[in-house]
This record gives sequence, C-alpha cells and structure tokens, in this order.
Amino acid sequence: MKKIFTTIIALTFAGTSFAQSLAAVSGLPLPKKSGDAIVGALVTFTSEWDKSLKYQRKVDSDGFRVVLPQGGYILTIEAEGYETYYHEIDVDQPNIDLEVITMLTLEQAAARDEKNKRRAAR
Repeated sequence: MKKIFTTIIALTFAGTSFAQSLAAVSGLPLPKKSGDAIVGALVTFTSEWDKSLKYQRKVDSDGFRVVLPQGGYILTIEAEGYETYYHEIDVDQPNIDLEVITMLTLEQAAARDEKNKRRAAR
C-alpha cells in the first residue's frame, strides 16, 4: 500500500512540473512615419534558456499574435528594408499587448547613427 501511495504522489508532482501556463503576446509593428502595419515581417520569440526553442509568426494587417509558454524571451522583428527590432520580454501574464512597435527604415537608422556619432564627437 505504501508503494502505491508513493507512486501516486510522484506521478501527481511529475504531471504538474511539466505543465506550463501559456500566454498570448500581440503587437503591431509600424514604420516610424506611416500608419500601415509592416505586413510580412517575421516575428520571432527565442527562449532565453533554450536558444533552439523559437516561436515565429508573420505580421498581417492586424499585427501579430503568438501563443507560447510563459518565460523569458528575446523578441526580434525582421523585415526587408527595416532595422531589426530586438526586445527582451518576460512573458508572465496570460495576455500581453505590446501595442505599437515603431520600426525604423534602414535609412532612418543610418541617419540616427550618424547623428549620435556627431554628438559623441563634440
């Protein structure tokens, strides 16, 4: 009887340790000087503890929505002609809305970098 009870307890804890809460993360990547979503941009959430664990979606006209296990992630958004967007995010709630994510074109990013370079030289 003691072995059966111990086995039941062990199985109960094993099942709960593997259960993970899921979360939905959404956002709307927009160019800095336009109101339209960057349709086709690739959104990737890479787990901070296991770099091989990635969740990806393409942006549509409404933005993106990704369902993933709660935890720490590096969010990247890549689109042709735009600077890659990076953001560390702790997914610890059932629903996270990142709202508008402003992305710079490569030309805008180069102008920003040049401006910062001139400021640093002063």
